[in-house]
Amino acid sequence: MSKKTTMAAIMMIAVGLFSGAANAHPEPRSAEPAAGAVMTTSPTQIRITFNENLIPKFSGIELKDQTGKMIATGKAATDPANKKQLVVPVEVQLPPGDYKVEWHAVSDDTHRVTGSYSFSVAR
Repeated sequence: MSKKTTMAAIMMIAVGLFSGAANAHPEPRSAEPAAGAVMTTSPTQIRITFNENLIPKFSGIELKDQTGKMIATGKAATDPANKKQLVVPVEVQLPPGDYKVEWHAVSDDTHRVTGSYSFSVAR
């Protein structure tokens, strides 16, 4: 093995060892209301549980009705007992219809991710 080949092999091993840490991002694990849920009453909060602790100052949601109109929500916070749970109060009674939650989350390691899901309030 040449010196150049050995160095390339060492670099590939190092990249393989450290790429797992570099790819860590917060990922949603569950939500209340759940994706695709049909609620019989208006939710009082949106709660999304992630796989990592979050920074609430940089995390939150936008709640929109089926026309794309923004729905009033309170300030995003993490659950004091579980820093992986993002909790956002819904400040108004949601009438029957379809709703979209567009979330963004920043974990303790400062990785930012976004996503969305929908739920319905029964007619």
